[in-house]
Amino acid sequence: MSSLMDVLGATIAGSLVLLMIFSALSNMQVISYNTQLQISLTQMSEDLITGRKVGNLDQPGLESILSKVGAGVPASTDPIIEATSKSFKFLGQTSPTSSISTFYFVQEDSTSSGFPLYVYQNDMSNQILGPFWMADTLAITYYDVTNHLITAPDSNHDQIRSIEVSLTFFYDTHQPDIDKRFLRHSIVFWKYFKNLYL
Repeated sequence: MSSLMDVLGATIAGSLVLLMIFSALSNMQVISYNTQLQISLTQMSEDLITGRKVGNLDQPGLESILSKVGAGVPASTDPIIEATSKSFKFLGQTSPTSSISTFYFVQEDSTSSGFPLYVYQNDMSNQILGPFWMADTLAITYYDVTNHLITAPDSNHDQIRSIEVSLTFFYDTHQPDIDKRFLRHSIVFWKYFKNLYL
C-alpha cells in the first residue's frame, strides 16, 4: 500500500513539474512573440517618420514630405490648403526642377482595424504612404512664428509656421487573455516649415 502511495505521489509531483515546464515554455513563446511585434511596430513607425530604402528606391518619410511645405510656391499663392487636427494639405516641390505638387497627410474614417493614416500626392487617389493603422486619432497641432498655439488653423493659414504631430500605432498581442492589451507605440514630432520663413 505504501508503495502505491509513493507511485501516486511521484506521478502527481512529476505531472506538476511537467505542467510548470510547459507553462514556462508557453509564456516564453508569448513574450518572445510580443517582443518581436514591439520591435516591428517601433521600426515601422520610425520608417514612417524618417523614411526607408526599399531596394534601390528611397521611400520618403513624413519629415521629408513635410519639409516640402511651400517649397517653390510663389509668394502670391497660399501654400497651405487645409489645416485641421486630422489632416494637412499643402503645396510644394519635391525637387527644384519638379512642378508644384499637392500633398495630403490625412487620417481617414475609423474601421475595425483602427484609424488609417495615408499620405497622398496630387490626385488624392495616388497614395505614396499608407495605410498605417493607428490606435488613436491623429493629432496635429499648429503653431505660429513665436511658437504660440493657433486655435483655428484652417482660418489662419498665413500664421502657420510649424506643427506638432502625435501618432499612436498598435499591434494586437498574442493571446486572447482576460487581461489582453494592445502593444502601443506613440510618436510625437515637431516640424518647422523653413520655406515659409523665406
